[in-house]
Amino acid sequence: MEVPAYGTKDRLYYLDWLRMLAVLGVFYAHAAWLFDLLYAWRIESMGNAYALVVFGNQWGMALFFVLAGASAWFSLGSRTPRQFIGERVARLVLPFLAGVLLIAPPQAYFMDLSRSLFHGSFLQYYQQYFLQQQFSWNPQSLVGYGFHLWFLAFLFLYSLLSLPLFLSLRRAHGQRFIAWLAAVGERRGGLFLLVLPLALIQVTLRAAFPEYQGWADFVSWLVYFLYGYLLVAHACLQQAIRRQGLLALAVGCVSLLSILVMMFGPDAVQVWQNVPSYSLAYELGQLLFSITCWSLILLALWFGMRVLNVDKALIRYANGAIVPFYVLHYLPISVLTFLVLRWEMPMAVRFVVVTTLALLTTLLVYNLLIKRIGMLRWLFGMKSPQRS
Repeated sequence: MEVPAYGTKDRLYYLDWLRMLAVLGVFYAHAAWLFDLLYAWRIESMGNAYALVVFGNQWGMALFFVLAGASAWFSLGSRTPRQFIGERVARLVLPFLAGVLLIAPPQAYFMDLSRSLFHGSFLQYYQQYFLQQQFSWNPQSLVGYGFHLWFLAFLFLYSLLSLPLFLSLRRAHGQRFIAWLAAVGERRGGLFLLVLPLALIQVTLRAAFPEYQGWADFVSWLVYFLYGYLLVAHACLQQAIRRQGLLALAVGCVSLLSILVMMFGPDAVQVWQNVPSYSLAYELGQLLFSITCWSLILLALWFGMRVLNVDKALIRYANGAIVPFYVLHYLPISVLTFLVLRWEMPMAVRFVVVTTLALLTTLLVYNLLIKRIGMLRWLFGMKSPQRS
């Protein structure tokens, strides 16, 4: 199966739109996180309300990996396995390494200056930045090297781990399995059977590995990546999403309401990462989390199919810019937040100023430098102009 080109009726434009909107969401989420870190908003005083922030972050990353899995299906349709790995290296590994060497150190430098954790030149800081990192077999250690760039590393590892299964699914027996899955998914509520492996992972691993980007997250996001591959592998699965979107909305609302009742009811219990355990309440919370997350992902895909499946010049531009934008965006946010740290104005105004200027700066650097200079295109995971 060849990757559908722009202008053909087969291209799933809604995946491109959802990917662009997800990256914009990450941009503003990172700015909000940095404001919270540097301005010490005492988010711990919110108690269980912080769980909603955690859930939003988890759901957003799960959607990212579903979209990445769908992209892998189309990529393998026009490439050999070796070409697929080569493309993953160019699009993921090179931007990760470039970001770790060029983006993460100055980003960390301005963050530490803002918190008065370092006093000195950037050259001094750069030398000690890598010395203070400690690698471990916990996937969370990747965050220490590249901050937000861990996503690219995770995605490359998922591509390597999943490639044998992906190739198997393209053979006759794999196609029979996908056809069976499509038949199950077409039944009313059939798509919700896919929540069972996700819930099993959360119930068994979350208490032991509660940290963000730890092993529980690594395994669950791998499953979401596989699901993204499967959901675009058969037209009937996409039709099932179209028909079950409102059901996903209903299930998601009920499960989310149940979580809120557990968290804020008269007999509120701790069900999230702040008190990890294998208690019944905690495990029930993880089950509800899995159901809510999967329901909202189906709802996002349904919305995209219904509303966003259109070809526009904006999405063509965004597809080329998305990897460089993701790699670069956090540095302008860090620098600008450091500069406005002592401004005398309301916090909301500072946030708007920082995010607006950071967005414009990122786009200017992309358009004036990265997009036009061959070496930078290569480092930031872009195709050559001829291939584009």
